[in-house]
Amino acid sequence: MITPRLKIGLSWGLVALAAAVLVYRALLVERETVDDLFIYLRYARNLAKRHEVAFSPGVRVEGFSSPLWTLLLSVFWSLGVQGVAAAKGLGLLVLAAIPFAAALAVRRSMPKVPLAAALPACALALDSDLALWGISGMDTPLFALACVGCVAMAAGSSTERVAFALGILPWVRPEGPLLTVLGAGVLLLHSREVRVLRVLTYAFAPLVVLTALRVGYFHEVLPNTFFAKMGATDGRDFTGLGYVGSALARRPVLFLLALLVPLVRRPVRRETALALALLAGVVVFALAAGGDWMPNRRLLVPALPLAALAVTFAGWPQLSYVLVVLALEGAWSTDRALDQRWRHLEPLDRRVSHGLPPAGLFRTPYPLDWMPTHLLDALAPYVHPGDTVAHVDMGQLPYVMHDVGFLDGFGLVDREAGRVQFAPDDRAARARASSVFFAVRPVAVIVVLDRRSGEAFSPSQRAVLGDPRFNDDYREIWRVPTWGNHPCVVLVRRDRPPADDWAARRTHWLAAVRDVSPSD
Repeated sequence: MITPRLKIGLSWGLVALAAAVLVYRALLVERETVDDLFIYLRYARNLAKRHEVAFSPGVRVEGFSSPLWTLLLSVFWSLGVQGVAAAKGLGLLVLAAIPFAAALAVRRSMPKVPLAAALPACALALDSDLALWGISGMDTPLFALACVGCVAMAAGSSTERVAFALGILPWVRPEGPLLTVLGAGVLLLHSREVRVLRVLTYAFAPLVVLTALRVGYFHEVLPNTFFAKMGATDGRDFTGLGYVGSALARRPVLFLLALLVPLVRRPVRRETALALALLAGVVVFALAAGGDWMPNRRLLVPALPLAALAVTFAGWPQLSYVLVVLALEGAWSTDRALDQRWRHLEPLDRRVSHGLPPAGLFRTPYPLDWMPTHLLDALAPYVHPGDTVAHVDMGQLPYVMHDVGFLDGFGLVDREAGRVQFAPDDRAARARASSVFFAVRPVAVIVVLDRRSGEAFSPSQRAVLGDPRFNDDYREIWRVPTWGNHPCVVLVRRDRPPADDWAARRTHWLAAVRDVSPSD
């Protein structure tokens, strides 16, 4: 006879095993890097070393998506735990906590069904999307854990504590305010005593503090990433429906069962309603944002544990069958490394080709992509420390060129370019971006041109290149095909001759970032 205590021990054992499998699966792709990680690292380094939240010296622009993740990386940087490996290791620890947090939520909600706590962990153990983003070094696993933590608190904590936890979500991701609103609505609907003002105060106090800090430091109500990413799609790369549809195609059983929960479980308890509300918020944001340029459905990763929790809370009579089906579904694409099939311009379809983690985990330097490696060689003769470079990519190259300022063509870390990205037909915004460019007069300009039209993809750079002053001031030195065979062009100021000591500068930049190395 299996005693209740034995069932609880077996359940937690399954959770631990599932978490170990998930971590192992993530380690298989430990060498993969994404450009936005290097934005976080440059901000974290500048905050730790110069005590300034800025991408370029003296330019206060909120070009990161997660204030809390940036702060955490900066704290670890100050403690000597620095670079790509540190961010990946921290993300992996957060990833490992997600199955346990989900199990805790189920235990608090369904104490009489001990084995149910293992269902979310088993459903997620082999999910390639969760694994890849868990080891990416980005804020994604932290946001997923924060959402799961809110649901776990809803299963047993006071309404005020849950409301405050929901209020922390805007500190983790820019879509956090949407989830806070939806979560607060759930709390109010499920409160026996209507304490509207009290609940709203706890829920929105952290957001008010964040907004006050943002206005005081950056002089903006919204993060700059809002302007750079929202409404900036041109129909060629992004589609919100395609993005959500690809996630549904990857995990159809998980998400369809979650949609059925309100029909099979009446009444819907507070924690179930909160899981479904946060799940809906994650999907709505992905639709509104038009998807994401990065692979493996990053914006929808938090939806995975939320859906698994909702399915578990339904209390299906055939719980063991549901567990097996969801675990097998997660394994369906576990060999996937990078998958961006929902996009048509730049498909990625890499698979895991080995069953063991790569040698030198967290120790061997991470190779730079081919393009930033060669851009470094092209720029080194002309760019000196303290100069400014205009670039369309704020990832690896700015991380390496740590003492160089950057103007961002797509507006992530550039306020005026972000406004043009948000409203490309706004003449006043284009004029302001051009004015900033010519006031700074960057030493070099890196631009990607549409091979069909010959125009820059960046709307702010189109405005600059169309100015007669540009041709008088800059000359082309380098051109090479990049993604989609679109040419990447490097231009330098005519008054800047090449220097003989460029190799020493290149060595100086690479020596400051020993966690990365040039590609072959």
